[in-house]
Amino acid sequence: MSAASPILKPIAQRRTIYALKPVLPSNVTLKDIQSIVQEIVKETPSAFNSQPNRAVIITGATKTKVWDSVVKAIGNGDGAKRPASIRDEAFGSVLFFTDSSVTKNMQSQFAIYKDAFPVWADQSSGAVQIQAWTALEAIGLGGHLQHYNQLVEAALPADIPKNWVLQAQLNFGVPAAPAGEKEYASNPVKVYE
Repeated sequence: MSAASPILKPIAQRRTIYALKPVLPSNVTLKDIQSIVQEIVKETPSAFNSQPNRAVIITGATKTKVWDSVVKAIGNGDGAKRPASIRDEAFGSVLFFTDSSVTKNMQSQFAIYKDAFPVWADQSSGAVQIQAWTALEAIGLGGHLQHYNQLVEAALPADIPKNWVLQAQLNFGVPAAPAGEKEYASNPVKVYE
């Protein structure tokens, strides 16, 4: 057994779980979720320690309003099924953003890397998303990551800064059914010496 097993086990167990119940596990509070996400946003590395990551959690009436707006924007049909299930079945959504003012500031300070800073901000956001998803599943929640960015942005609370760029939505709740089996592509990591 590897010394990294305690870290690798939750990573390997993380799965996309669409079937959710709009409740939290009995031993988990919304404050717990907020603390976990806050710590991950704080501790996730970023290029030049720029710290562009931001997050907001929506639940209750706000979650319902946002996802209902997405459903209405899509209209009837299969495309509205996923956002409707989020509206009706998820407990909440973690909305992940990058602060474009941070990226622009870094671009002006380090012009030689100007084109790389948006890419680096996206990469750091991806790390925040996966770490938060893994951590929430480790405490008994199920979740799935979505990217209805423009449709979600249209219905967000007005006090979310306009310079925050929405990257993804992690929708969570108690799993209503287990995740399916995961298939793996052959992707060996080679070592060159």
